[in-house]
Amino acid sequence: MSLELAPRPANEEIRAKTVVSTGLIDSPEPELFQIYSDLAKDISGFDKASFSLYDLDFQCPISSTGYEEDRNGQKYARDSLNVCSHVILDSEPLLISDLSKDKNWKNHPKILNGTGSLGYAGFPVINKDNYALGTLCMLNKEPKCLNQNQVGLLKKITANIALMLDLRIEQKEITTKKILDSLVNFIKFDSELSIKDFETFMSLTSNLKVSSISAKRLIDLGLCKEENSNIELTRIGRELLSDMQLTTRPMKKIKLSGSQAEDLIDDMFEELK
Repeated sequence: MSLELAPRPANEEIRAKTVVSTGLIDSPEPELFQIYSDLAKDISGFDKASFSLYDLDFQCPISSTGYEEDRNGQKYARDSLNVCSHVILDSEPLLISDLSKDKNWKNHPKILNGTGSLGYAGFPVINKDNYALGTLCMLNKEPKCLNQNQVGLLKKITANIALMLDLRIEQKEITTKKILDSLVNFIKFDSELSIKDFETFMSLTSNLKVSSISAKRLIDLGLCKEENSNIELTRIGRELLSDMQLTTRPMKKIKLSGSQAEDLIDDMFEELK
C-alpha cells in the first residue's frame, strides 16, 4: 500500500533543481560532510545524526553516524511518515523531545510498535537563496531535548553546511562558464578549429602527451611545435591560452557574517571538552 506523500515546500521545483546542481545526489562524497554529522551527534548527545539532501522524490543521506546500516548514498521516500521530510517546510528547527507524546507523531507505526526513536531534532539546511536544500537530523531512543546553547551550535553547523553547498554550486557554474568562454576564444583564433583540436590544445596546456598527428592542425597554425619528439606550445599558443583566460586564480572566499566562522570553530570544540 502506497503512503501519502509528505507536504512539499512552495518553491519545490527550483529548490530540488538547486539540490541536483550540487552534484551530491548521485555522488554523495560523505567524507566532506562526515564531521558535521559527528559534531551534531556529540553536541546534542543523541544516538544518531545525519545530513541529508532532498530531491523531488527522495531523502538522500549524505553523511551519518550512529546507524547500524550504511545510509550514505541511499534513497528514502519522502512520504508522510518521514519526519525529516517535514523539516524543510520551515526555516526553524523541528524539536520534539518525545514523539510518543506529540499530537502529530504519536501514532507513527514505529512509535506504536516500539521500534522507533522518541527524541527528535531536525534542522533545515537553508542556502543563500533561502532554499531548504536538506536537513541535519538527530534521533535518540529515549526522550531527549536540546538546550538553548545546543540549538545555537547546531544552527551554526547547518549554516556551515549551507555555505559548503553554495560554494560547490558556485564553483561548478564558474568552471562551466570558463570552459565555454575559452572554447569561444579558441574558435575565434581560426574558425576551422574543431572540438578535437580544442581537446588536444587543452591536453597540451595540462602537460599531457599528444601525438604529432592529433596536433597537426595546431602545428600548422603555429600554436604548437614538435621539439625532441614532444609537442609543446609556442609563444602564439601561450598567448592564445592567456586570451582564453584559463590561468589559475585563487578561489573566491565567501565569509560568514561577523565573527561567525571563528565562533563556529571555537564554540564547537569548546562544547566537546
